[in-house]
Amino acid sequence: MEFKQVIDKRRTIREFSNEIVPNEIIVQSLEAGLKAPSYNHLKQWDFIMVRDSKIRLALTQTEEMIEELSSDLLQAFENHDSLAKAMYLDAIPKQKRMILTAPELLVVVYKPKTLVKDSNRIYDLNCLASVWCCIENILLSLAEHDVLGVTFIPKNTDKVKDILAVPDELEVAAIIPFGYKAEDSKIIEQKEIDLKTRIHINVW
Repeated sequence: MEFKQVIDKRRTIREFSNEIVPNEIIVQSLEAGLKAPSYNHLKQWDFIMVRDSKIRLALTQTEEMIEELSSDLLQAFENHDSLAKAMYLDAIPKQKRMILTAPELLVVVYKPKTLVKDSNRIYDLNCLASVWCCIENILLSLAEHDVLGVTFIPKNTDKVKDILAVPDELEVAAIIPFGYKAEDSKIIEQKEIDLKTRIHINVW
């Protein structure tokens, strides 16, 4: 498969079929993640595959997860860009369900140079930038095999760390439910960007 095809296939989904993802595809994707560039060349990233339903439920209880659209929620996004509004209103009620029901749930953990809460400069977040290169490699590798997912960034990472027994000096980058797409899974239209409007030479 051409790389451009993989990029085109790499989409976000939140509703999954019951089909099992073969272990070799998961291992291959994590190996691809470990080939990403790293801030300190040490690739201080670890992967937790959460398969215990009780642990998954505990993860959903670390913050409020709205399961139904309300008038207040609709009003909150009333003035958003139409595609952004469509994405949020589709995504928010599915957060709990996707964590509980996805065939696989991956938590990506990394060692920061500076804890996020103590960061003062962009430079302090180099390790966070690196782990997201790792995450994108994983998602592209999965997409090659028609396995798709979504990145969920928890608000209360300390609670997530407690549940998963993650050492204090590490940070949680993302929780990633993934699997094969359910037949009726909704895929939000992507915003079309004219590249010429985003390229600047020398200065803005």
